[in-house]
Amino acid sequence: MFKNYTRLKQIRLPDFSTKRYDLRKALLSRSSYRNFSKKPVSSEQLSEILYYSAGVVRKDGNDFRRPYPSAGGKYPIEIYPLVLFAKDLDKGLYHFDPQTHTLDVLLPSLKDKDISGIWKMQKWFKKASVILIFTAVYTRTTEKYGKDGLPFPFIEVGHIGQSIALLAQSMGIGCCSIGQFNGKPLCKLLDINIFEEYPIYYIALGS
Repeated sequence: MFKNYTRLKQIRLPDFSTKRYDLRKALLSRSSYRNFSKKPVSSEQLSEILYYSAGVVRKDGNDFRRPYPSAGGKYPIEIYPLVLFAKDLDKGLYHFDPQTHTLDVLLPSLKDKDISGIWKMQKWFKKASVILIFTAVYTRTTEKYGKDGLPFPFIEVGHIGQSIALLAQSMGIGCCSIGQFNGKPLCKLLDINIFEEYPIYYIALGS
């Protein structure tokens, strides 16, 4: 299942590397990185991280398969890259469309005042290059599993988060998970209905 912003401008993400990484080495060396310095990442690096963690990697009939397991193939997680410093992307808020491997441009020309209310105590994340915001569309799982499906988005975002951590480690990019943002201003920034979709996880990338 996919969320589409058909009326918005889309940016096609560049081709990603097919380089092979040593999984064992990444597992043993992974650590949270917090000394961000506003050094930008490239759109190629972001493209690779998004594709190998949450992109459509193959199609089986009418099913679009991702790199992580999802209960009933419902894929309730949406990803919104908040780009603060990048070599070839404007500072702004985007939505990742895994079906087309593009970024929907939600808020171009992002100003500091636009995001001043979303931060909690860990304000040093403002020096990260990109913050990936993960939301859960709960009805995608509850329509099949009822209330038993409520925990599934949290499990699935953990699968995605671990893949991103290992990919970033292998690529020499700093990565750190964030526990909280201020929910109300963040939902306003994303322009989402909190009764249908809600932010549940965040990952900062940079160096």
